[in-house]
Amino acid sequence: MPLRPLILKLQKQYQLDKREVEIVISHILNINSAGLFIYDKELNKQQLNNIHQLLAKRQHGIPFAYLTGVKDFWSLTLKVNEHTLIPRPETELIIEYILGKTTADFEGSILDLGTGTGAIALSLALERPKAQVTAIDQSPMCVKTARENKENYQLNNVEIFQSNWFEKLEGRTFDFIVSNPPYIAQDDKHLSDLKFEPNSALVADDNGYSDLEHIIKKASNYMNRNAELILEHGYNQHEVVQQKLLANCYLNVKSHPDLAGIQRITTADAPKSCY
Repeated sequence: MPLRPLILKLQKQYQLDKREVEIVISHILNINSAGLFIYDKELNKQQLNNIHQLLAKRQHGIPFAYLTGVKDFWSLTLKVNEHTLIPRPETELIIEYILGKTTADFEGSILDLGTGTGAIALSLALERPKAQVTAIDQSPMCVKTARENKENYQLNNVEIFQSNWFEKLEGRTFDFIVSNPPYIAQDDKHLSDLKFEPNSALVADDNGYSDLEHIIKKASNYMNRNAELILEHGYNQHEVVQQKLLANCYLNVKSHPDLAGIQRITTADAPKSCY
């Protein structure tokens, strides 16, 4: 069967958007979306079975990244799985910020707390090859996935290991500390849209602020003299995050909007003193 009538048939059968069906077929056939219109081979039984299996999962709301096992972030294509949070385009604001604060020959140190797939750490390691990047996560499966992504891009300037926040970093200091920690409250209505992603990477106690506050309180002990802390947070959390940073004597506290105008990250310089 030619692909065009097959796409329409599957779209109707699974009650999915046409684009969703095209993405699944493109993945199974290992072609891009443009290739769908010139593909002239007959699909074999295994290919059809695989397409039906993925469409059935998609029909139940499973994200495409978990269906295909990959997700694009910055200039990378990263392995993802049910143990890792799916990297979001808005998190790229962290990459843009650090690239704007450094030059191509930056030789400093960067710490990524709660690395997940390694998205932030690996993107920065690629863009700043002379930098030393450290990435930690408390989940062994996230560490395994991030290491696989590291090996895929053969990045030798990044180390990845298991640690519960700063637990295994005693005595070390960094020029940049970045984190996209869990920041969603347990009763947040948006969690229903994220039910397939690991709850531990999404939800934090204290109305979503417990991990953010832990990082804010501890990070200054691991910052070099002129270091910066960069935190991603929820769409309505920037004012509280700013207050917590100021209460812990951080300097130059600022929030930065994403392309949608949402205050997505907050940055701060290391404290010089605290009274």
